[in-house]
Amino acid sequence: MKRIKLLCNVCSRPITKMPFYKCSTDDDFVLHDWCTRLPGFLTGHSAHPEHRLWVDRLLYRGSGPKCRICGLPCNGFSYVCYNCDFQIDVNCAFMPKEITHEAHTDHLLTRIESSRSGVPKKDCRAYHVSIGENETYFKCNSCDFYLDCRCALQLPKTVMHKFDKHPLQLSYAPIEDHKSQYFCEVCEEELDPGKWFYHCAACAQSVHSACAPLILQSEQGVNSSDLEGVYKFINIKFGHVEKRPFHQHPLLFAPGTENDGLCHECGSKLQSQMIWKCLHCNFACHCYHELTSLYDPDAVKRIYYISGGNKRMIKQRKSQTSLEFYPSEMMRPETRHWKVVDDVQ
Repeated sequence: MKRIKLLCNVCSRPITKMPFYKCSTDDDFVLHDWCTRLPGFLTGHSAHPEHRLWVDRLLYRGSGPKCRICGLPCNGFSYVCYNCDFQIDVNCAFMPKEITHEAHTDHLLTRIESSRSGVPKKDCRAYHVSIGENETYFKCNSCDFYLDCRCALQLPKTVMHKFDKHPLQLSYAPIEDHKSQYFCEVCEEELDPGKWFYHCAACAQSVHSACAPLILQSEQGVNSSDLEGVYKFINIKFGHVEKRPFHQHPLLFAPGTENDGLCHECGSKLQSQMIWKCLHCNFACHCYHELTSLYDPDAVKRIYYISGGNKRMIKQRKSQTSLEFYPSEMMRPETRHWKVVDDVQ
């Protein structure tokens, strides 16, 4: 895992290379160079060829539509069909058609839109869970190997655990010469080595992939039955702070932790949920209790092009009233244990 300071406001992925774009009035509004060139619409997309998809930003606050391909929430930009209430995040919109994957190095894996495949349900090799009729997945055309798109593309290759000084590597099969039963170090439940899991060879410790924390501050991943645990918020950029009408102090948009306790509105747990959290008192609540958008389509900004220390203004925009910030250091996963076929050739 890498310690990342910048997350793109379009795709929510780390910015680790120059050039990139940065707002002149808000240091945490940043964009990949590639993301500034996204087309305004897509025609004939394989996931929804019936209608044109328009680029838009529909903020997710704990409830509402998710990406129709990966099923995950997103507060970056998406491509939307306004006729069908259909949306896909920008990462899934440009999902590769073919990849190679470390879990299956002998053959190429081809992307399949499941609803259009006309084949019976198949089990994802990562978790042995049936791939749904409307799920996108990758298949090997030479053998019986299938991965749903989230397991294929979004599981981190390594994670860090606060009780282990070594990185835990994603394991695709039982560990050779393993001397004891498999137990998860986080939830302390039995672990099936036939399913993908994280393992530290130096300490002989293992963790369910769903129990592995994606972001250290969120302390998520305490429920091995939640298969989204490790990448649940990979498309979410946290850190917005603003004044909301239901509380006297500014509130932080954040992933809930065990220390946040219970929601002040409904009394249920806040851990592993998107929450509003007060910076001055112990108030915290689920975001879905107050579904108002932070996005003002008329709020335009001045964007600078950043390239090796040089910057050039490209657009004049009006500043937002809300204050945005992001923690100075945040852990984000590296998920490229797969490669686009064009990258290999």
